[in-house]
Amino acid sequence: MVPWLVSLAVFGVGAVGLDGLERALAVGAFSASCLGALLSVAQLRLAVSSMRGWMGQRESALSTFADDRAAAVARQFQWAVEELVSVRAELRKTEGLRADAEGRAASAAEEARRHATDLRVAREHLGALDASELDLLREKLQQVEQAFQEEERDRRNTERRARAAEQRVAALTRTLRLVANTVSSGGETLASGATPSGPLTLDWTLEYDGSAHSLRVRSTSPQTRPSKARILDATGRPVAESVNARQRRPAQVVLRIPQSVAAAVESGDWSAFRLEVEMDEVWLGAVLVDRAQPVVDVEVMQPRAFRVVS
Repeated sequence: MVPWLVSLAVFGVGAVGLDGLERALAVGAFSASCLGALLSVAQLRLAVSSMRGWMGQRESALSTFADDRAAAVARQFQWAVEELVSVRAELRKTEGLRADAEGRAASAAEEARRHATDLRVAREHLGALDASELDLLREKLQQVEQAFQEEERDRRNTERRARAAEQRVAALTRTLRLVANTVSSGGETLASGATPSGPLTLDWTLEYDGSAHSLRVRSTSPQTRPSKARILDATGRPVAESVNARQRRPAQVVLRIPQSVAAAVESGDWSAFRLEVEMDEVWLGAVLVDRAQPVVDVEVMQPRAFRVVS
C-alpha cells in the first residue's frame, strides 16, 4: 500500500501544481493510480478471505484427525482393560481349581495313610487268628456290610421321599397363600401369581472385599422372597450357608463362599455344586440368572477390591 500512496501523492501534487498538458497527464496518472489502488485493495481482501477459509478447513481437518486418534486410543485402552479383567477371571478360576485339587490330594493322602494303618493293624490281627476265627470274622464282615448297604439305601429313599414331601408342602403352601390373596383382593387373576413348577430363579451379585468372596442373591419375583440360602456339593454336603437374618422375609440373602464356588459362579458351571433356598421353612432348588459377561468394577493398576455387578 505504501507505493500506491506515494504515487497518488506525487500525481496529486502534479495535477494541482502543473498547467496545460502536464496537468492533464498528471490528472490521468492520478486517476489510473486510484483505480489500480482500488483493484489492489480488492485483490488483497480476496486473498485474505481465501487464506482464512483454507486455514479454517485445515484446522477442522486437524481437529477431526485428533478426535479420531483420541477415540482409537480410548478403544484400545478399553480393550486392554477388558482383556485384563478376563485374564484375572481365568486366573481366579485356575486358582480355585488348584486349591480344590490340593484339598482333594491332601484328603486322598490322609485317607491312604489311614488305610495303610488299618491294613497293618488288620494284618497283625489276621496273623494272630486261626482259620475258624477268620471264617467267623468274614461272615460278620459280610453281615455288617450288607446291613450298612441296606441302611444306606433306606436313608437315601427316606431323604428322597422327604425332599419330595417338602416340595409338595411348599407348593401347597404357596397355592393356599395365592388363594387367600385372591379371595381377599376381590377375585384378582391367578395368572400373575402362578406357582412356579421349576427351580426358583435368583438374581445375583458377586462381591470381593480383598480377603473373601460374598454371593448376594435375591428373587426375581416379588411373590417369592427366600429367607435363607445354602450351597451343597455333589455329595449333598453343605459348603456355604447364609446366616439367620433379622427380618422375617428379607429382600436379599448374603452367603460367604469359598474360592471354588466363586469360580463356579463366574463361569456358570454348577456341575459340582447345587444352590437351594428356604421358603416357608422348606428348602427348594434354585438357579442363578444366566447373563452375559458382567461389568467388573476394578482398579487396573493396583486393585484393592472389586465387585461383579449385574
